Amino acid sequence: MPLATETAVPILPSADLRRAEAFYRYLGFRVVGRGEGYLQLARGDIELHLYLAPGHDPLTNSAGCYLRVADPARLRDAWCTDGINCLDVPGSGPFGETLFALVDPDGNTLRYGLVE
Repeated sequence: MPLATETAVPILPSADLRRAEAFYRYLGFRVVGRGEGYLQLARGDIELHLYLAPGHDPLTNSAGCYLRVADPARLRDAWCTDGINCLDVPGSGPFGETLFALVDPDGNTLRYGLVE
């Protein structure tokens, strides 16, 4: 996968990498790498990494990331219609405007906003 000149990649905890992989595949991510207790995923220009965190408690997890996408409203409509629990969090913050968020099975919050 060719990378931009500079980029940042969130590394999020997971108690079950197989479960996480299935969830992210459902969201359109594909596996671009894996190692012992590690999973690299990509969807278009977005890359996420997950690491195995045995004993990780999704209910106390505060990890997350902000993802800029071309059409967040389309993603929200598609995923929420399919049963993904999307949270309406419209508003502007120091990182940009957030249109919605979702929480993965490990409690990681993914906030989606518009590419500026």
